[in-house]
Amino acid sequence: MDLKKDHVGDKIYRGAYEYFKSGSTYCEEEFEVYKDKKTLNINFYSVLRIRVITGEILKINVDFEISKDFVPIKLITEKKLGKDDVKEIYDFDAKKSLLNYFFSKEGEETIHKQISTGPKFSIASPAACTSMIYLKSKKEDTTSKNFYNLLVSKNQWSYEELPKMESVAVERVGLAMESIKVGEHTLKGTPYRVFDSFDIEIANREKRGNPPSVKVYLSKYDTIPYLIQDTSSTKIQIKYLNSLELD
Repeated sequence: MDLKKDHVGDKIYRGAYEYFKSGSTYCEEEFEVYKDKKTLNINFYSVLRIRVITGEILKINVDFEISKDFVPIKLITEKKLGKDDVKEIYDFDAKKSLLNYFFSKEGEETIHKQISTGPKFSIASPAACTSMIYLKSKKEDTTSKNFYNLLVSKNQWSYEELPKMESVAVERVGLAMESIKVGEHTLKGTPYRVFDSFDIEIANREKRGNPPSVKVYLSKYDTIPYLIQDTSSTKIQIKYLNSLELD
């Protein structure tokens, strides 16, 4: 497992996901989570391996540090495919509510931009284990949809534009945990539906029901999902999740 070794804190979780499209596996993700006893900051380290159409393996390393309040501190994403090597870094200055964004490609000059943010925001990362961490960034209203701002980057193998804030709406489907079948195991997860806020706005304007959503079943472990499934044939499910903390 090729994860970051110079971690800070105690390892509290380890796990892995399998990504499916039309029943076939196309990606695997392994992750480890650490907590600093002094600051209570949490670090998610994840490695994704995706087989692309050429037969090559796209490798994505994610290093995501969040505060005890689940606000991003630093996110580093590195993508490698053949000779291509691209890195994105988000470094948050909480005192100034300013996010430093760096985009670097091997052999080219690093691009540095600054993004103004509010105190409550999150950043979208490729790792499934971090896909729902924004839920704990503010108090959740369990009786209606909750809206969250996520910074999203469209930059892939070259810098195209500054990452932009996008909004998602999240709705808890009932208050109780549900039993779900994941692989050969039956797990208990909290069910949610995730919507694009723009789709919600259109649906409300046209006075029709909810638009398509992504189903998510969360574990009780710091918003780590057990299952993520969209309306097509794409599904991300936990392969294993070990809690290393004493209950």
